[in-house]
Amino acid sequence: MKTTSNFLTFDIEEWYNANYDSIDLTKFSGKNTNLEKNVDRLLEICDQNDIKTTCFVVGEVARNKPQIVKKIHDQGHEIASHSFNHNLVYEMTPAQFEDDLRKSLDALEQIIGEKVVGFRAPSWSVNLDTLSWFYPILYKHGILYSSSVFPGKTFLYGIPGFPQKVHRPVVDGKVMDVWEIPQTLVSFAGKSVGFSGGFYMRFFPSWFINKWLESANQKNKNVFVYLHPREIDPGSSRLKLPVLERMIHYWGVKGCEQKLIKVIKVNEQSFVRMRDFILELQDQ
Repeated sequence: MKTTSNFLTFDIEEWYNANYDSIDLTKFSGKNTNLEKNVDRLLEICDQNDIKTTCFVVGEVARNKPQIVKKIHDQGHEIASHSFNHNLVYEMTPAQFEDDLRKSLDALEQIIGEKVVGFRAPSWSVNLDTLSWFYPILYKHGILYSSSVFPGKTFLYGIPGFPQKVHRPVVDGKVMDVWEIPQTLVSFAGKSVGFSGGFYMRFFPSWFINKWLESANQKNKNVFVYLHPREIDPGSSRLKLPVLERMIHYWGVKGCEQKLIKVIKVNEQSFVRMRDFILELQDQ
């Protein structure tokens, strides 16, 4: 029986790339960080387990630290866009979003020498109001797939009722030309929640994550695991955040690397690059 494909993904961004109103990012830009060291560790883990990933890279990282992007690409991992400035999509006009996307693609493609075909919105920041122009702009610039939708609702993001499967979304009665690879949710304590990345991976034990990943696969759902480099680095600098945001941002960082390794060990045979999966899907 054919294994259901899953995806190991990393959002390659600086430790301060977060979308909280209380943060002044200008204070941190240009300062030395642990980003390259953390990316090196993630690449080492992937190499030890013979896994190829999809890495969604912020354009500013590509501009300021192109060696990181080159290193990821040279080791056979997919480079995709995570915007240029890590700004929220729903706070931009269509023109602003298109400009940001264009800048990010230019920065990445100049380094890797090939077309970037994937995009992930910062902080799951697409909503119902943006979908009518979000996908057409992606398609206009050669993007084949997006991995940007959280198909539930939190106080920060989400589109409740959005299909939890890889599909071409229907917006205002029209089928979009771009595929969406949404987050997969589980029912926990009466709510639909994530389980396979970010805070959810740091919060839930590895056995829980593996159990629900297997359950989703049995239902023919593709799951993506996602992390940020700072999430495996207990020594990373920290933002000064209110209590709730601080918990969401930093809970469980100390044990996250080992948890990631445990999840990889159980599911390593299923991980493929998103690019390869979508290209195969389009050929069917």
